Amino acid sequence: MIARWLALLGAGSLSCCASPDPGHGGEDTTDEASVVLGVPSGDDGLDFAPLDDGAELRLQSFGQGGTHVFLGVRCVGFGTRAYVTIRLENLTTGVEITSPAPPRPQLLYCNDEGVCELVPMTVMTGGLTDATEERDGLRIEVGAEVHNDDGARATDTVEAVLSTADLN
Repeated sequence: MIARWLALLGAGSLSCCASPDPGHGGEDTTDEASVVLGVPSGDDGLDFAPLDDGAELRLQSFGQGGTHVFLGVRCVGFGTRAYVTIRLENLTTGVEITSPAPPRPQLLYCNDEGVCELVPMTVMTGGLTDATEERDGLRIEVGAEVHNDDGARATDTVEAVLSTADLN
């Protein structure tokens, strides 16, 4: 397990594999590509669990003053590399923030069935709320847009609720 973790760190991505979850509602925008939003799970945080509508996303702070959420995506039909953009929308104010895909495709960790994942993804939440807005219990929409250089494209959107339980 440690060797896999170190190999993934060296590749610039932390990810893991699991079997697909056909019950989650990713929107296919091509016949073969699909994406499902999720969160890290398992003892090491490298497994994927689908993010269900209404699920709690715990804000995290790493001692530098900013806040983040941990997400993941499960992809089918993109190969081992794809561009992943995450969008968060404050459903109270309509403010949106985006974590854009990097200029080069991200490495996905794939199983033998072609199910690939990017887990965990750290998404900054700065700017989603103003300084006086209550974040605990805030309803947000999380969106993922994934595409590759071959033209495959898919999206998924889930409504979630922020929690400040892990913040000091």
